[in-house]
Amino acid sequence: MHDEDRVGRAGDGHDGRSADRRADDVPRTVIDGRYELLEPIGSGGMGEVWRAHDRRLRRFVAVKGLLDRNAMTAATQTAALQRARREAEAIAKIEHQNVVTVHDQVETDDQVWIVMKLLEARSLGDLLSSEHVLAVPRAATIGLQILQGLRAVHTASVVHRDVKPGNVLVRDDGLAILVDFGIATFEGADRVTRTGSVIGTPSYLAPELFAPASPGPTPASDLWALGVTLYEMVEGHVPFAGHEVWEVQENIRQSPDPALRYAGPLAPVIQGLLITDPRERLDAATAEAMLREVLGDPAAPNAARAASATHPRTAVSTPNPSTAAPGPVVPPPPAPVAPVPPAASGQRSRRRGRKVAAAVVCLALLAGAGWLVSQGDGKDGDRAGSVRGQGEGPAGSGSKERWKDTHPTLEIGVKDDQPGLSKFDEETRTYKGYDIDLAYAIAESMGYGKGEVAFTTVATDYRSTALKTKQVDLVIASYSITDDRKTASPGGYSVDFAGPYYEASRVFLVREKSSKYTINDSSDLADLGVEVCTARESTYEQALPKQGFTMAKSQPNTYQDCLDKLLDPKSDVYAVASDDIILAGYVEANPGKVRRLENIQGAEGYGVAMRPETPILKGEVCAALRTILDGRIWEDMYKENLSGLVGDKNPPGRPDLTECKGL
Repeated sequence: MHDEDRVGRAGDGHDGRSADRRADDVPRTVIDGRYELLEPIGSGGMGEVWRAHDRRLRRFVAVKGLLDRNAMTAATQTAALQRARREAEAIAKIEHQNVVTVHDQVETDDQVWIVMKLLEARSLGDLLSSEHVLAVPRAATIGLQILQGLRAVHTASVVHRDVKPGNVLVRDDGLAILVDFGIATFEGADRVTRTGSVIGTPSYLAPELFAPASPGPTPASDLWALGVTLYEMVEGHVPFAGHEVWEVQENIRQSPDPALRYAGPLAPVIQGLLITDPRERLDAATAEAMLREVLGDPAAPNAARAASATHPRTAVSTPNPSTAAPGPVVPPPPAPVAPVPPAASGQRSRRRGRKVAAAVVCLALLAGAGWLVSQGDGKDGDRAGSVRGQGEGPAGSGSKERWKDTHPTLEIGVKDDQPGLSKFDEETRTYKGYDIDLAYAIAESMGYGKGEVAFTTVATDYRSTALKTKQVDLVIASYSITDDRKTASPGGYSVDFAGPYYEASRVFLVREKSSKYTINDSSDLADLGVEVCTARESTYEQALPKQGFTMAKSQPNTYQDCLDKLLDPKSDVYAVASDDIILAGYVEANPGKVRRLENIQGAEGYGVAMRPETPILKGEVCAALRTILDGRIWEDMYKENLSGLVGDKNPPGRPDLTECKGL
């Protein structure tokens, strides 16, 4: 039996490639006379993982060592080996589709190995690196599978200790598999192990692991890591930043309730899993019930795999009195998501009551926000999943029916990252900009007061979905009117427009200085073949390739994401394509870093979007737009929000309301 070479330990991100044989004169290490170690795979952690060949069954496997041999001494070796044997035995007994399959357990002189199935799958970490955020249904689907795998692990009295996106593999069919048991342990193990410090990845470590009287890793600490992973899937970053353990823990102490902007109905689950007191944290059974409520169809765990990213904001914005049109003040509706408060007592009965209450709140949110969608036809008065359904129908006899009669709150989808047009202010928790002022003016014309308007963030690729699921009534989000958007494509969803209320020119944004290319105009972009970024499902995504421009391999779902890539000197993106008014806002927000090129052919007419076959709503919006465009309101909104960006104090010519003819 050969002594194994010391290598950097790797995760279980196995790729299943065939073995590339070394020269015949270079011997390989063979474990137990059977498992031929071929090459180390993955990165990071405490153990060592090899891609290996099972000579007996003639298959490729992953072989992983459970001990950090550098941390063992002669005095601790015997105890460490005994402990690793027990861990290997426990891990090998776990049989679950969401947990990597363990084939065998092997022991050498100073190491205990587990032999696992070699998986051909992409890690969730890689998935997030390319897509940045995931759809709420898709994140819930993956989260539910991780949780089900964890429940099987915990039933075997094992604690994973390193739950994170890098240790979850996602197959092409949507199956999520929990991997990497290199630092797994039994419940109640010492919290200081192997290297003399708490082990694991800092951003995912539960705060109780650092308490003076900590019992060490427990199932609750794995559930905390699941909460961090869920947060990262929908928000695009971890909730508590920091490269070192102390930085992360200090951020948890100072801001224990991280902001949730895009979590939608997942917010109660994430908040419940990120409760700092492990006694008050959601248990696995309650978290699973809540995740199933989010998905709505527990019988189809992979159904949401291909959904596009969703971005519902989880708090209703308070209108800005300085920009809102006058009207009767009505108390604002309750925020869609209320934080899960920590319990004042450690009594189990009170904890259970709060967890059950959280699950009930989650179900109510799903119904109220339109996440439980019925098969409505999209006509007036049909608001699937709404808690307001009792009054939806014709108004009293002899009175003209209004949209407000059946929709007491006007739900409007807007952007949150476009300076001048629509920007969310984190300090004031309000939206500001031209589109927001327009939204308030339309709402006032329809009879809504300031407190009766609720805004929801909708990314470019989510606008039609937000309308289809009836999460919003209108979308006012630089939504360009095009024929294909008005006509449903296979698997798509058509929308109706009122407008246009503004016409923008097409243009590119480039870096102010580039060490590699000289870009003076748009023709340089085409000639050089540099990558151009635009928002997914924008009009530019299809139009620019036809004009000879080279598009980035995968487009993000917001222009802000494109801007972030442009500002990254390591990125291959050298231009962002969008409308002149949107990019003018980015120039003002990033002085000296980016500049606009000259406008190119084509214009974008922004429309107010709504579901088809809503004649009452469209008639009221068109009437409001006529009033706004015919008077000083439109000019004042332009001067207040946009003239400073484009350097033109005079508003452009008023657009013709082509989508309102006949109304």
